[in-house]
This record gives sequence, structure tokens and C-alpha cells, in this order.
Amino acid sequence: MDSGPVVIRLPRTSYLVVIFLFFACFTVGFGARGSHGLRDSTGGSGFDVGPQTLVFAVPLLVAIFIARTATVVSTAGLTVRALFGSRTLRWDEIRGLTVSGRAVYAVVDGGAIRLPCVRIAHLGPISRISAGRLPELPDATPKPAPQRQRARRQPTQ
Repeated sequence: MDSGPVVIRLPRTSYLVVIFLFFACFTVGFGARGSHGLRDSTGGSGFDVGPQTLVFAVPLLVAIFIARTATVVSTAGLTVRALFGSRTLRWDEIRGLTVSGRAVYAVVDGGAIRLPCVRIAHLGPISRISAGRLPELPDATPKPAPQRQRARRQPTQ
């Protein structure tokens, strides 16, 4: 049963960062040149549009980064998408996967290529999609956060 390629990307909640950056850019992008933000002598609104409005490119680039950055896993291989460009690795090119910290790398003849957005929990599904080209790995078992137990107060005597 082929369910098609699996796309591993940043969570959609990452776009909240873009919204916060956009609103933060208003003070720099449309701020008055004067230190007090007063209207100029010509009766303008107190906002200047000039080269400082290029700061709005920052949230735009962050949004493009979130939308583009991904790893696509299919039966043909891996496709690594970055902000500028992408690279496709066929399964016969990949010698294995390695983990360094929280990052996962595909080992090829020329070195290692970082797989963006891939974490250790994704290794099981990736090995199954590879159809035996990678060693079979079990799915990661979720570990619940440790619960704090309230310190029981003992009656003082």
C-alpha cells in the first residue's frame, strides 16, 4: 500500500513568529525619524516611509523559510528542501542515517547532508518507507512528562 510521499516540515504554529515579527517591524518600518514621533512642519502624519521599511523583508523571509524548509520522504528517496534550492537523494546514494544531537543527517559518499525538520521520532517511518534500504527501526515511544507530586504536608505537632 503506497500512501505517497511523507512531508516532514516545521509545524504550522511557527507562523506565529512571523506575526510577532510583523508587528514588531512597525516601530522600525514606519516610525518617525524624530525621537518624539511628532508631526513635521508640513502637517504630515508623523510616519516616514523610506529605506527603513525594508525591515518588513525579515518577516517575509521567515515566512518563506517556514514554507520551504522540509524533508520529503518517498519510495524513490529523500528530497531536502531549503530556503534556496533543493536536493534529491535516491535511496541507493544514501549509505545510512546518523544522529548528532537533535539533528539527523543522511550519509552519502561526499559527506553528510542535514535533513531539516527530521527528528529521532521520524526514523521509524523513514526506515519503513525506504523499503528495506535502511535498517528497520521501531517507532519512538512517547515519553510522558514527569508529573510533579505535591509534597504532602504532615501535620506539625
